[in-house]
Amino acid sequence: MMEEKTFYIRVASPVHIGCDEVYDPAGFILSEERMTLITFEPMDFFRGLSAQDKIRYASICGKGTVESILELYKFMKGKSFDGHRVGACKGLIAQYSKTLSISTGDRRRIQQELNNFSIARTAFHPATQKPYIPGSAIKGALRTAYLNELAKNKTGAFAADRRDRNPSNTLEKTLLDYQKLENDPFRLLKISDFYPASPCKTKIVYAVNAKKAPSRFPAKGPFQILEVIDTGSVFSGTIQILQPLSREIIKTPLSGEKVLGSAHAFYEKEKKREDEELQNAGLPVLRTDADGRICPLRIGRHSGAESLTIEGHRHIKIMKKRGERPDFSNKSTTFWLASDIPDSTKTEGLRPFGWVNLGLMTKALSERLAAIQEEQENVSTTRTHETEPEAIPVQEKATMQTVIIEETWEQASVYFDAGRGGVITAAGPDSKKAEIRGKDKAVSATDARLHKKLFDGKKTLPKARVTVRKTGNAWEIVRIEPAG
Repeated sequence: MMEEKTFYIRVASPVHIGCDEVYDPAGFILSEERMTLITFEPMDFFRGLSAQDKIRYASICGKGTVESILELYKFMKGKSFDGHRVGACKGLIAQYSKTLSISTGDRRRIQQELNNFSIARTAFHPATQKPYIPGSAIKGALRTAYLNELAKNKTGAFAADRRDRNPSNTLEKTLLDYQKLENDPFRLLKISDFYPASPCKTKIVYAVNAKKAPSRFPAKGPFQILEVIDTGSVFSGTIQILQPLSREIIKTPLSGEKVLGSAHAFYEKEKKREDEELQNAGLPVLRTDADGRICPLRIGRHSGAESLTIEGHRHIKIMKKRGERPDFSNKSTTFWLASDIPDSTKTEGLRPFGWVNLGLMTKALSERLAAIQEEQENVSTTRTHETEPEAIPVQEKATMQTVIIEETWEQASVYFDAGRGGVITAAGPDSKKAEIRGKDKAVSATDARLHKKLFDGKKTLPKARVTVRKTGNAWEIVRIEPAG
């Protein structure tokens, strides 16, 4: 058993955690001079407009046409509003200017440009607008590494059944020695969401496709525009491994040493492989901390197919020319890289996605981060984005004493909604509400004795003992147990 400990994550390369949201054209201004996107609630912006501009803004928003989106961009140009700030790369500024130059009568070109101007948000807390790293992303990375270690040491071949519709799931169950979800040893690995521990920046960049094998023909994958957590940002959260009540429930319990050890070995190997492939392709290699006390991880979108799969059992889909059937291989043929411009042939500034470092917090580091945070809060909001986060000295990289507000609701009512990826909502005293999103996280947080009733039965628990944790102004479910 590993007692609950506080860890930090330091972002080593751009990280994008998808949340199925994009920046709404009616809710942001792009400052070309400051290279900053300023986002806000449209109604807050509307209240600050003059009477004449209110009429024009409402008229544009009410049209609901392709052309009206371009009208909205042109209306927003030159406006100012105090909101949440996100850095914008130089390519986005150029693309924005190009889009504004289009005539509102050129519907075909407007449609084409707007299709390329969708900006995907990274996961964020709705109350603060600040990014966070979901515990499920970290848990997934640790699970992948652990499965790779088991597969490497497992004797005997795995014969895939062609009739099996989900062979990867079967492989995981075989390696971890379980059949039902309640017997999965990773059910007892508890990882909180990780929230900023110091000033944290996000930036809008391009994701561009580049070939691994040198070629005079560039990769043809279309670019994407993503908000990413930028390098140097630091987050903190907790990790705990519980012991099963009985070996009959979970045959192969986890240990902190094995989980973190397998992650260190797997991602160090993946980093070395990727560095060699980048070098062979004539692309920049990402330099990261070489400290044995920290554990590298790969999280988020475009983390590379090899970092998400089990070595020896990889079936990576390789797309061919239009009309041709795709191939499957044990390795990918292209990289997805972060860029300030929508062009992978300009190699300067290209960076891989998703690399972070995980380590235990020390008291000294906790105090240092708190001091940086306090200093940053005293800086005016107009300069908040411009201030660079202070680097963490290597010697201070190791448990942070944070104030965590938790409550236990003894007679809470609980409801599970299978839609939207799975959401559990709990209603507690004084009309308080808490929730947890994601089926895997919901199952992990719920006592096994309640699984059948909550997930397979009526999906309602009239009374349950629910432990919740405050994150910003919201409450998050930590644990659901039978009522006492």
